[in-house]
Amino acid sequence: MSSPWLSQAWKQLSHQLSEDSFPQSLLLRGEKGLGKLQLAKFVAKTILCSEQKHQACNQCHSCQLVESGAHGSLFLLEQEKPKVDDIRALSLWANQTSSFGSSKVAIISDISLLNSASNNALLKTLEEPVASTHFILINHLPFKAMPTILSRCQVLSISTPEQSWVKQWLIKQKVRVDENFALIYRFCNGSPIQVKEFYREQQFSQLEQFIHQYQLMVDAKPNKLADLIHKQASCLQWLGHCLMLSFSLAKGLAVKEDFPQFAVTNTTDKTIDLAYQDWLNLVKQTEEYPGLNVGQQLYPLFARFKD
Repeated sequence: MSSPWLSQAWKQLSHQLSEDSFPQSLLLRGEKGLGKLQLAKFVAKTILCSEQKHQACNQCHSCQLVESGAHGSLFLLEQEKPKVDDIRALSLWANQTSSFGSSKVAIISDISLLNSASNNALLKTLEEPVASTHFILINHLPFKAMPTILSRCQVLSISTPEQSWVKQWLIKQKVRVDENFALIYRFCNGSPIQVKEFYREQQFSQLEQFIHQYQLMVDAKPNKLADLIHKQASCLQWLGHCLMLSFSLAKGLAVKEDFPQFAVTNTTDKTIDLAYQDWLNLVKQTEEYPGLNVGQQLYPLFARFKD
């Protein structure tokens, strides 16, 4: 694996593959940006490899087909908004005979994007397993898979690397780490790849502007937070981090000296908690309705700080 923070998870999965004890359905769960899809694809390549069981050889015809995206025994569902017909197509594919070798693998890149009908169709597929067909599902936190889906899978949690580890990794990658690293680490979900990209694109001044507008919003003052989020969808994730940091400080779960810009004195932690729940619901809505006017949907959340 090219991502060292995935080595422990890969070691466990490689052992199961070599012992022929790999589950029929596997769910990889963790923060977004940790490389779960990368891991899923490598596991799939290993399962389909015609030369060895514990790790893909990257040389055989099967590995080359996987690499080129032309392997008929690999089904990859990466649509932004999968429909129930996509899951039905997956089910039909799962029941067909493998075109190359005996095993087949299906990957769903984000099961939180599935609506109720799609979840039910997937559950039916998992409940009627086909021999030598494996399913690898990816679940990005903070959203959770349906309990019925979880009950059909082996769940493997991908841990977020420690802050100190990420810092050392960045230094080895020749990234110039500065005094803002702790904050950037938080806003990048602890993902080494995202932190590296953040530094490469020099996004900190943009983040500072966003945090300032967040402070104005919490103080019930005129702000441009809705405009910023409307113009750049990724800023919606930043709002979630702001709310979580404010809540963590209010509960004593974070050190005020580390994140003083998120300390809130004129509202209750209950208000922040409710605002965070509003944010979670809004994120879910944006996944179900891509054309949603996010800026307008933010005002009920903002109103909590005006009461």
